[in-house]
Amino acid sequence: MKYYRLWVIAFLLKFIGSAWDASYHFKYLFEEYSIPHIVNFAGFVLGAWLLFKEWRQSHFMDKFSRNLITIGYALFLIGIPLDFTYHIAYGIDLTTWSPTHFIYYIATDIMIFGVWRGYYLYTHDIQPTWRSLHTWFAMFLLECFMFPNMQQENGAISYSQYIHGKSIASQEILELISDPKSQIFGGIPEWVYPIYSVLMVGLLTVVMIKVFRDYTLPVMAAGLYILIRFIFKGAFWAVNYPTSYVPITLLLIPISYLLFKRTSWAAGIVGGLGYFLVLYAIQQSELLVTPPLVLWESIPAALIGAFIPVAVARLQFLRHPDRQRIVS
Repeated sequence: MKYYRLWVIAFLLKFIGSAWDASYHFKYLFEEYSIPHIVNFAGFVLGAWLLFKEWRQSHFMDKFSRNLITIGYALFLIGIPLDFTYHIAYGIDLTTWSPTHFIYYIATDIMIFGVWRGYYLYTHDIQPTWRSLHTWFAMFLLECFMFPNMQQENGAISYSQYIHGKSIASQEILELISDPKSQIFGGIPEWVYPIYSVLMVGLLTVVMIKVFRDYTLPVMAAGLYILIRFIFKGAFWAVNYPTSYVPITLLLIPISYLLFKRTSWAAGIVGGLGYFLVLYAIQQSELLVTPPLVLWESIPAALIGAFIPVAVARLQFLRHPDRQRIVS
């Protein structure tokens, strides 16, 4: 198990580096060799070493899992020069939603999926539970899915500070902002944040339940993600770095399936609607500074929540997990 624990450390370093990088760029200009980039790269290098060991002599993975991880690494490396070129061509891009950033996300998703699949097959004789490394790999995949939303989560607090004259962004950043609200929020439509959240968390939750036949694992993965985000928020606040809204209501989506004990459209509606309405209540009460929301967005949140379990139920390869273990 040491091999897969080292993968957890590798992905955790990437998690730390990426969260730090999101905070960093709300305060300072783009730098290739910033400390957050170095931390992220340290995780990348550790993973590359683990992958190299498996290529030299296969011990802990099947070839398909190893090849998936390799594809993820190759795609990530391709994304680096493309991202630098994008910055040169278009200047400082104040959004996590740029095309080249999505190459990073997709590449990392593939890496995590490959490692998780390898671990699932390696422990095929052990019943998956939330106490295992499955929770960590699920959490890392959730984090990668949710990372684009940090533009709105960091932006909410940074914009609030800006309009109240308390911005902690560097003068270089402030001089670049000609349209504060649009640029701080990355120019992303407000409705994207809640709808994207319901879609990605709902999909991951339902697929995990179908594969593992366990309703607790998605809840624990989301809880671990939120806990680590709170730890990061406290650390950034302590060193006077920009902080973000922690998406605590995401937890309501997997909890709804746990309460219903079935992946039904009703559980999907309760999860999607519950996530949005509690988030909206937090915003209206001004209890926390949240990303912008409008009440009508509750409708697509509920519809998408209902649609996900219905759509996933039609995926044939998820119906017999004991015979199709490779899907994890």
